[in-house]
Parts: sequence; C-alpha cells; structure tokens
Amino acid sequence: MKTVFLFLLLCFGVSLQSCSKEPVKPDNTEEEINDESNANESEDEQQHPEDDSSDGDEPSKQWNLIFTEDFDTFDDLIWTKETHEAGWVNNELQEYIEACVSVGKDGDKSVLILTAKKEGDKFYSGRVNSKGKKSFQYGKVEASIKLPKTANGLWPAFWMMGDNDRQWPACGEIDIMEMGEKAGIANNTTETYINTAIHYGPNVEGHEQIFQTKTMEKSLQDGNYHVYSLEWNENELIVKVDDILIKTFNIGPDSGRFEYFNDKFYLLLNLAVGGDFPGITDPAQITALKDGEKAQMFIDWVKIYN
Repeated sequence: MKTVFLFLLLCFGVSLQSCSKEPVKPDNTEEEINDESNANESEDEQQHPEDDSSDGDEPSKQWNLIFTEDFDTFDDLIWTKETHEAGWVNNELQEYIEACVSVGKDGDKSVLILTAKKEGDKFYSGRVNSKGKKSFQYGKVEASIKLPKTANGLWPAFWMMGDNDRQWPACGEIDIMEMGEKAGIANNTTETYINTAIHYGPNVEGHEQIFQTKTMEKSLQDGNYHVYSLEWNENELIVKVDDILIKTFNIGPDSGRFEYFNDKFYLLLNLAVGGDFPGITDPAQITALKDGEKAQMFIDWVKIYN
C-alpha cells in the first residue's frame, strides 16, 4: 500500500524494523511502474512494462477450504489489534487504537468491525494483522467485506505481507484491495475506483512496485458485501473482486520477483484516514468524517484454501 518516500526517510531517519512497519507511498508517480502499451486497457489500468503476465480468464480450479474465520468472537490467537500514533506512516491522520476494533452484528451476520471516527481535531481507527499467528504460502485467500463510503479521506485495505524477518520491501507485500486513492477522488469515482499492487525489492532504495487500478461498473461502497480474493502459486498472483479479474501479476522464476513472493504471508485489514494514498493530509479536507461521526468497515469472513 505503500511505497517509499525516500527524502522523508533521509530527512527523518525512519527505520523500517520489519514487515509489520508499513512503508510510505510516494507522491511522485514516476516512482510507480505503469504501462500504457495495451491499447485495449482504459487509462486507469496500469501495468509494469516488462510484466508478461496474462489478464485473460484462467481455467477454473477446485479449491480445498483449510481455514475459515467467521468472527463469532475476536480470536487473539489469530489476530492482533495494532496500536500506532497518528502520522506513523504515509502521513496518515488517524491514531490506531484497540477500541476501534470490535466484533458485533450487522443484521444476522457476526462481523469484524473497524471503526474510524473523528473527535475534535483527532481521528481514530482500527487495524488488525495475523503476523506470527496465521500465515500461509500459496493457495487462495478471500474476504467478504462491506466498505464505508470513502468520500474524501477514508482508505480501507485488505492486504498481505511476508511473515519473515526480512525488512520491507524484501519481505514482499501484496495489496489485494485498496480504495480511496486520490485519482478516484479527482475523477469523482471513489466508489468504483479500486487499486491492487505488489511491492518488492532488496531494500528501501531498491524498492519496486507494480500496480493496477480499475474502475468497476458498479459501486463497491453500495452497502453490500463484496468478495476480494487472491489466488497465489509459484508463478502468479491473481486478484479478483466478486470473481471479476483485476490483475494477474507474474512472479515466476524468470520474473525477478520470485524470491519476494515465495514465503509465508500474513493478513492485514485496516481503515486509514487521510495520508499520501488519498492525497489528503489536512484534517479540514476530510469530508468522510465530521466531528462525532463514525464510519465502519465490516468483515463478514476470511477464508483460505489450498
């Protein structure tokens, strides 16, 4: 989610301790890898110029369900509630606190709830991860999520990072779903504009990313649950929404990326407020939350298959 703003690192001496430390997404789009060589793609569908992956339909595969999280309770043997100060990464405005992570009801569903709120001039929100508790290598993971209206300023995400001792980006990062990006705000397509990406490289200075954005035909913030999925093998990362293909990333042995995505990865879910991704760092420009208001991201279930 989160590429590196190098001059901030140089100026402030930020140290990425491990893959639990989230990197910073650059404002300089030249640092992002994109390709407009495919004339059949819309302008927002951006790809690596050397990415020889295919975005065509893949043959169906029979998956074996090996893990289900229904969030009947908050299982701290699987999940960790993260706490971080405002501005921890990406110039985000929220403080992550445990009180903004809960399990509750949404109609007849028992769900994980990440709550973003504004109190005075401060923002608070929730973030969880399964680092060191639940990770997997290869297979399929999917989550059923109901997103809030991101408007101007909310940044929900479902993503993964390598469950290893390597620093970012050498550990590898897979962003399955992010919404609220500044291009969607500018185009007035915040409810349909989705981003997926991978991040990798030997170190911060050598960080690379491949990203794909897509404008969906229908809103993903329509008050309904949508399924965000990743299919992962030694050659490919296939990202889908409601079984609609978003991007196939080539990570095979000849891609130069294999070593970064050939390990166990853990899961993350969070609801950020402001920051470099939406391009809003002034609290006054956050329209998604007013003082005393809340916005909530609901996760009905998470499933892993092999």
